[in-house]
Amino acid sequence: MTATKYPAKQHCVKVAQNLGVSEGLIYLKGDVLKERHDTDVELTFRQESNFYYLTGFAEHDAHVVYDIKQQKLTLLPYKLPNDHIVWMGAPPTETQLRAKYDVDEVVWSTEVVSVINNSGASVVYALREEDVPKGVSVSINTDALKEALVTARMYKSPYEIEVMRKVNHISSNAHVALMKAAKKAHSEVELDALFRYETARFGARDQAYNPIVGAGENSAILHYGKNAESFNGNYDQLCLVDAGAELGCYASDITRTWPLSGKFSGDAKTLYSIVLDMQKAVLAALKPGVEYEDMHRLAARIAVEGLQKAGVLKAEASVDDMLAAHVDGYFFPHGLGHMIGLDVHDVGGYPAGVARIQAPGMQYLRMRRTLEPGFVITVEPGVYFVEFILQEAKNKPEVNKCINWDVTERFAKLGGVRIEDCVVITEDGIDNLTIVPKEVADIEALMA
Repeated sequence: MTATKYPAKQHCVKVAQNLGVSEGLIYLKGDVLKERHDTDVELTFRQESNFYYLTGFAEHDAHVVYDIKQQKLTLLPYKLPNDHIVWMGAPPTETQLRAKYDVDEVVWSTEVVSVINNSGASVVYALREEDVPKGVSVSINTDALKEALVTARMYKSPYEIEVMRKVNHISSNAHVALMKAAKKAHSEVELDALFRYETARFGARDQAYNPIVGAGENSAILHYGKNAESFNGNYDQLCLVDAGAELGCYASDITRTWPLSGKFSGDAKTLYSIVLDMQKAVLAALKPGVEYEDMHRLAARIAVEGLQKAGVLKAEASVDDMLAAHVDGYFFPHGLGHMIGLDVHDVGGYPAGVARIQAPGMQYLRMRRTLEPGFVITVEPGVYFVEFILQEAKNKPEVNKCINWDVTERFAKLGGVRIEDCVVITEDGIDNLTIVPKEVADIEALMA
């Protein structure tokens, strides 16, 4: 780590600079503790990402006030009622909180109105007017703070990158553990449970999203989450694992696809190699100044060339003509990747006024930006054989004529392949935070 404390003040300064004002208050309300309907069973709490960005404080029902002119950060944690201490334990003292967090002042949440009203500020910058406590007499501005936060969060600090490196390494090692266990596993849920265990025991108890563990045709369901199918002794099928833990509210997002048997062969090896070539081409091209949508187009071209060589697409069809007809989108039906940080699909993917490109596959691209140093993004190309998408392709003459359907039906039994890494854009290239092997020989050696 580059610092002993989460750099809350540094983040507040960045947001204030993005607001472009010299005075006023930035106010955020943290998330509240929730319970199951009509019970007192608490749901798992996770702090609101913007609040965490400005505080590093992960506890419920808190507030934060940052005085822009004074550069003063005040944390207002929840005041636990005395009769709750027997259930929850004694809360930290104000002195302990000041020592732990990068704040100037700690005041209990019951004092939030007086902190704001007595600040001498003329305006409060908030995300939502309804979040501001009743009784506040200062003018409220809800127009500017969201964009200021988004712009700040896009550029990750060295501290943030090191947290993300750590959680990516924890998650990477969990993926390796699944590969090693695959030949003795009996079901998707067994691998799901193993991933959660392997990340939790190294300090990342929470998942950035629910793991996706899909074997066989389930691997073609992009956000498959049931993870309930038995392997039924069929270890020749591919298994796609898209899973990443969360640490200190920062996400990881990693996908690997491998044969349960531990040995690539035939069409499975061909399909995997196409996707690996897609990812390697993109990773080699990433650097500041590159348009991310062009990286999607690069991956799409590699996919079409690979599928043509494999016989899925007809040899006499022009690669350029197939790309113009968006044939790639029927096999690569999602975007290349996205920003990642405090949220797995992090803020900042689309600048104001930039629309999605309306074309198969490309329309789901979660990011259209020129890459800059400090961005952390995912690179997750894939090729899939999805029945209803292929049916749509049959109904489009300009696409239908490009596809060898007998070969496609053979490949369709495999489901799909996706390979995903998290990378930092540096001054001259990338820093790959993901350390899971992905070369065929390396995976086979791990699973032997």
